[in-house]
Amino acid sequence: MSREKDAANYALVFFAVLSVLLLLFPASKLAHTGRIALSYSLYPSLHYGAKYEHFIRNVPANFVALLETDQENRALKARVKELEISLQNSSVMVAENERLSREMRIARTLPWAGSWARVVNKTPSDWYGSFFIDRGSDDGIQVNDTVLGMQGERAGLAGRVFEVYPKFSKVLLLTNAAASAVCAIEPAGLEALVEGKGTWLLKMNYVPEEAALAEGAELVTAPGGLLFPAGVPVGKVAKLYPRESFMNFITADVTPAVNVNTLKEVFVVRRHLPRDLTTLKGASE
Repeated sequence: MSREKDAANYALVFFAVLSVLLLLFPASKLAHTGRIALSYSLYPSLHYGAKYEHFIRNVPANFVALLETDQENRALKARVKELEISLQNSSVMVAENERLSREMRIARTLPWAGSWARVVNKTPSDWYGSFFIDRGSDDGIQVNDTVLGMQGERAGLAGRVFEVYPKFSKVLLLTNAAASAVCAIEPAGLEALVEGKGTWLLKMNYVPEEAALAEGAELVTAPGGLLFPAGVPVGKVAKLYPRESFMNFITADVTPAVNVNTLKEVFVVRRHLPRDLTTLKGASE
């Protein structure tokens, strides 16, 4: 037992002397390395504490900086969304301005007097039948005034004013199953009747079977029709149907000159038709 006690005492004295010598020994690179190795082997917690002391001391500042960065990121994301919306709105406005400029340019070349109106309401149940415009009797609009739409670089027949109210009017579209127009087939001028089908296509009837009609032939309103001014583009022949045995005329499908689904504005031509004609209910060509 005494030997073990003496060994422990000797070890304690040895480490004490060694510690004093290390403290008194000049701080050379070798001594510094030895101190670090000794402190790490005897007291690992001191090593880790020294390593992370700076980080722990700055935790509050780092946390505040993290919060400020998160707030800045949120603000930047919100700003980016605002800019994206503004860019989309700008693109829409640019497209609308270009469309309106083109329509105004086309309108100046038309031989008929009239005024512009905006499409304000479409009825889903009557999509190809009618829509409303934001002009009425207060603006000089009358029943049976011709309604033109702009398609590309030209105007085309969209329909006619069917009902008039002080602030708005209802337009009967040419694609309506109750609408029709007397048309001339270019270039020969042969006349036929174009009727609506309640779809995006029109139907042409009463074309003599001996007529030299081909797909792609253009149709314009004929002078023989009273409701519409002559020379307004109506559409093109899309498909010819063979003559039935009990019929003596040709029928055909016609692609309208104006796609009513794309109309945002229309040009209303003032017709000033006879009063007796404007009082007819459901008048058609």
